[in-house]
Order: sequence, then structure tokens, then C-alpha cells
Amino acid sequence: MRRTTWIVLLLLTIASVVAAAFVLDRKADRLAAREYGQALFPELAEQINAVARLAFVTPKGAWSLSRDADGHWHHDARNGYPADADEVKRLVVALSRATIIAPKTSDPELFDRLGLEEPQPLPEGEVDSSARTIKVVASDAGGSQLAGVILGKTKQLGDATEPAKVYVRRADENETWLAESFFNLKPAPTDWLDRELFKVTKDVVTDIRVARPDMPVLELNRSEYGYFHVTDLPEGLQEQEIRLTATGRALEFLKPRDVAPEAEVDFTGATRATFTTQSGWIVTVDILDAGRKVDNTDAFWLRFDVQFDASLIEQLPVGIDGKEPDPIVAEDEEVRARAAAAKVDGWAYLFPSFTAENFTPTLETLTKPKEDS
Repeated sequence: MRRTTWIVLLLLTIASVVAAAFVLDRKADRLAAREYGQALFPELAEQINAVARLAFVTPKGAWSLSRDADGHWHHDARNGYPADADEVKRLVVALSRATIIAPKTSDPELFDRLGLEEPQPLPEGEVDSSARTIKVVASDAGGSQLAGVILGKTKQLGDATEPAKVYVRRADENETWLAESFFNLKPAPTDWLDRELFKVTKDVVTDIRVARPDMPVLELNRSEYGYFHVTDLPEGLQEQEIRLTATGRALEFLKPRDVAPEAEVDFTGATRATFTTQSGWIVTVDILDAGRKVDNTDAFWLRFDVQFDASLIEQLPVGIDGKEPDPIVAEDEEVRARAAAAKVDGWAYLFPSFTAENFTPTLETLTKPKEDS
């Protein structure tokens, strides 16, 4: 080939490549101009009240949440246990308000760079702390899809006032985008449980009885000064106030990590703790070693029984600061107790050991030998 001809061909090749790049750039510019500021799901804002099911797929599992005829959300993977309605609302609103910032790749070979490959649940027991991809599909009561998206890597974290910037891909599409919204990226099925049970404060607890299958019954009572003491404390021992206080406050911080039908847990051999209160509540708790880990610590199953007895009601004394406490109203306490009983009836809850141990004190953990004077 003559040198002149070769140079001409080279110049033509370069020109075609430049022209193709120019066309692609112009196409991307037009796409960005058309889509920037547009809603990711333009119709969802008007259909938000029609969302009746949310299906999730993440590396930590696949599950769904469903709304019943009364508008309450339930966790399908946890036998219909109540889902966290606030979290559901935040997610649906975030999807409806998601706004496109810029187009990204449409090449499936590059999805992994943005965390937008199709998520696959890992086998049970396997953990990948870096895997955060979430696929969520919102449907109406008839099963029609209203929105479906894969949420990938976060480019910029958001806060209470600023939306996060996240790479996204509509389900069943190859085009990817950088979008912004107040996305709520929670990758585990247990993240979507309603973890609020009930609360009984230390100041109304009067007596605690702990019955372990392998030890004598342990009884605690509250003094007029608000401190708990071991009933019939043996000679030679002194109480550890901080441990006694922790047991007295055991019903103040109930945030289970998981839930299961009570019938699926055999509570034979469980420790039983009974809390009697001057607000009329009697709360019985069975505690059983679950034989597994949660939050990198030993886990325990707890089940609760809540009863109400108005004859136990006794008004709280004036505080040491002279402040009058709110009166205990029998009707109000009964309503609260019955609501708590209805919520926990038939369920077993999984707690980490640092919560469960407040329900299972022993004489040894609550006391220590007296120091020689």
C-alpha cells in the first residue's frame, strides 16, 4: 500500500471515531437534558396510596411486606408480624420523590461498578459486609407493578435535610442513573420489623420474682426510697446496686432483633421472671437460650405475658425534688396493658444477651462478699 493511501485511510478512521464519539456525547447530552430533574417514577406520586406490597431482594435475603384491608403493614417472612409502618412510609415516599440527576451506563458489563447488578441472596450463614444492593418492587393490591428499582452504590450520603445521591436502575431496564432522594437502604429482613413492644418503667415496679429451673427462687422488692433489694439477703453478702437497678429497668428497653411464632420455640426449662407493678401491670417473661448468635453475642428467646389487676394500683409518692408525679389512672393503664398483651400474645422475641441477662439475675450476680471493716 502506498504511503499516501495509508495516511488517507488513517485520517478517515480517526475522523469516523471522532464523529462516533461526538454522536454519543450529543446523545448523552440530549438524554441528560431530557431526563434531568424528572421523577424516576413519574406516576407513583399519584399512586402512593395504592401501594399494597413491597418485595425486596438483597444479599441478605428475599422477603416482602404486605398491607392488609385496614391499612396495617405486615412482614410476610415473619408470619405476618407487624412491619415498621414508619419505615415503609419513608421508603415509598422516597421512591415517589426520587429525581434523576444524570444518566450513567446502559452496558450490563459495567453494572457492578455502580452496584447495580441483579442482587442475589447469599447462602444462609454467609456474610458480605460490602454488599448493599437492594431491589425493591412496589405493587398494588391486584399485583400490578407500580415501581421497581435496584438501588446501588451511594455517591453522596444524605441526612435529615439533604437527599442522598444513589446510583439506580429501574427493574427490567438496562439504563442506569444517578438519582437523589431520601432513600432508606436497609438490607436485612429484620430491619423492617416493628420493634416497639411496650415499656414499664422502673419507678412503678414493686416486686420481681426470678425462678430458674436449677436454682432457688430469687425475689427482689423495691424500698420506699426507690431502690431494689434482695429479699432475705444472706449474711456476709452486700448488694450491687447497679446490677439491681438494671433488673428493675429490664422492661424499659425492649427492642427485639427478631421474632417467631411462640409455637416454634420450645420454652421447656426456661427461666421465668415476674414483674409486679403499682400501675396494675403484671408482666411474666420466659427466657430461653436460643443457641445462636445475634449482634455478635449469644441470643435468647423471650416471651411475654401481660396481665392487669386494678387492685394493685398505688399512686407514686412525691419525688425528692418535690415534684408531683402524674396520677395513675386505672382505665388508662388497663387500655395500655391490654394493647401490650394483644401485641405480644403468641410471639417469641429474640434478644441479645446484654438485654436478656437483666431478666435472669442470680444471687451471685446481684451481690458480692462484704468487705472487711
